[in-house]
Amino acid sequence: MLRIPRDACVNTETATRKEWLDTNGLGGYASSTVINCHTRKYHGLLVAALRKPRGRFVLLSKVEVSVTDGEKEFFLSTNKYPGVYHPTGHQFVEGFEQDLCPTVTYRIGDALIRKTMLMVHGQNTVLLCYEMLEGKTAPTLRIRPLLAYRDVHGLTRENLFLRPKTFPEKNGCKIEPYKGMPPLYMGTSRVSEFFPGPKWMRNVEYLEERNRGFDYQEDLFCPGMFEVELKRGKPVIFAASVEKLGDLVKLKSREIKRREALYESCKDRSKSVRGLQYAADQFLIRNASDFSSVVAGYHWFGEWGRDTMIALPGLTFHCGRREFGEKVLAAYAGLERDGLLPNYLDQRSDHLAYNSVDASLWFFWAVQEYLRTKGSREFVRKSILPALERIIAAHLDGRVPLCSIHEDGLLHAGNEHTQLTWMDAQAYGRPVTPRHGAAVEINALWYNGLRFYLELMEGEDNETVRRARESADKLAASFPDRFWNREDNCLCDVVGKFGCDRAIRPNQIFAVSLPHSTLNMEQMRAVVATVQDHLLTPYGLRTLSPRHPSYAPFYQGDSDARDSAYHQGMVWPWLAGHFGEAMLRQAEDIKEAKAFLRKYFKEILRSFPADYGIASLPEIYTGNPPHLPNGCIAQAWSVAEAVRLNKLLGGR
Repeated sequence: MLRIPRDACVNTETATRKEWLDTNGLGGYASSTVINCHTRKYHGLLVAALRKPRGRFVLLSKVEVSVTDGEKEFFLSTNKYPGVYHPTGHQFVEGFEQDLCPTVTYRIGDALIRKTMLMVHGQNTVLLCYEMLEGKTAPTLRIRPLLAYRDVHGLTRENLFLRPKTFPEKNGCKIEPYKGMPPLYMGTSRVSEFFPGPKWMRNVEYLEERNRGFDYQEDLFCPGMFEVELKRGKPVIFAASVEKLGDLVKLKSREIKRREALYESCKDRSKSVRGLQYAADQFLIRNASDFSSVVAGYHWFGEWGRDTMIALPGLTFHCGRREFGEKVLAAYAGLERDGLLPNYLDQRSDHLAYNSVDASLWFFWAVQEYLRTKGSREFVRKSILPALERIIAAHLDGRVPLCSIHEDGLLHAGNEHTQLTWMDAQAYGRPVTPRHGAAVEINALWYNGLRFYLELMEGEDNETVRRARESADKLAASFPDRFWNREDNCLCDVVGKFGCDRAIRPNQIFAVSLPHSTLNMEQMRAVVATVQDHLLTPYGLRTLSPRHPSYAPFYQGDSDARDSAYHQGMVWPWLAGHFGEAMLRQAEDIKEAKAFLRKYFKEILRSFPADYGIASLPEIYTGNPPHLPNGCIAQAWSVAEAVRLNKLLGGR
């Protein structure tokens, strides 16, 4: 259980840096800061992943809650408006807890009130439970829902298109704010009264959006107010959903039991590692196309093929969720086209973007990890191998768009206008890290894929097998010489027409960490030593050596400024997994190497950030100490590789 004390909650500067997240297994979520003062346009209590219209939408932004004894009214809410926080409910916060779900307690005189927030798995439904834990009176609880009803990336302004009328439902109401959008059902578990009173709350501010250079003011619509008596021993559940509401008490009980079972299924001895495994579940979804998939990160990421393949082993196979992982592998196998897997699954349509060269190559590694965790070879043979063979054949035939295999066996991809590897940021209208040509990790992945395919086809003899063996042998002979950077005693990042890019980046670590490598032990040790010297931090690997003139240690400013630093020095936690595996592979003393990794990566292996996403691992950290968290507050491959590295270091 994570606890945040009163002192950290009553200070808006510290409290608004701590964000919680709760998900529903559909791609939807609830999220805010620990005092429920939104700082992002992505914050909301019901952010729903809808099938019609397709996409992710902030429906219920938040609720303004107060308690009154008839004479005084005390607001538990906090909002940021121009120049002021109002109301100031954070002053009553006694503390915040994150266990199976986020919980806030409030102290008003002798009254102690607990609020629990949770999304219902498999539904676009949020439950807010209010309990009077201490107190001599039975105050009236007032709940004023504030609606945004817009795309997750947008903002709402007061408009004439919204339909303010509400329709009565049992212990609640229904509202249909916009044509083409689903209705919102709202109600309480105990008898309440709803008082219609439509009004707009203007100019709510989101400070993180302002800091990121985006529009940051929004108008939210309040359709009216619920009133219900709050007594000790008789909790009140408020629900908002796109579906008709049923028995809210049973719904909450069922959801809590599901979470308890999920936590118990996380078998690691360490509570902190179990917390990581529990957090891993938030990225696993049943998407709008009705197949099992992975959300790359919250709040603004969707489903990405590359991220899915990198994250899948840690999220599923190393967490005891093999069946779900099998479904994801099978689903993506069916999406293979011309040797590629989709890099992007559009949440707003059925559009698939085949614009990465490495998603299909990481697919091989994900299958290797599946088998490494005692997965079924029969499943791979029947459901996965045909897709793997098509990927190999397409590359060998030259049918993969913007890809070609040269005489020396190196796989070249892209041109000066494309960004086909994971370092794909663009700023000011151009690629930040042009990596067209033969990128080191692409060729390491290609070689690993070839050798793994040949393993699976052992005893078989057909044209694809013969060509794959020939291609692997040729690449093994040329890779070390073509990529070796003699000046820094490591691998170049890219080899192409322009020569060799000798920038020291983490991409070379995969030439050591992947199951099949072209490097000898001496070369492996040289690569690990150079990466450790230039790139290693307690939170992962930097994306560029600080000694490089283009090194950018900070992540700040507008979108172009941030994207310029994204792969030019930012620390990525997910790379810690492959660095750890590479270190263990070449270590003379495995026990000593494991002890070093456990101690050095303690911050991402055993804990979550104190400020930022408080129950997950972020997308990136800044390049210079103190390595502040940034980017997405919860990133799938960050969590996944922390789970996997824990297992490599001896976790059960």
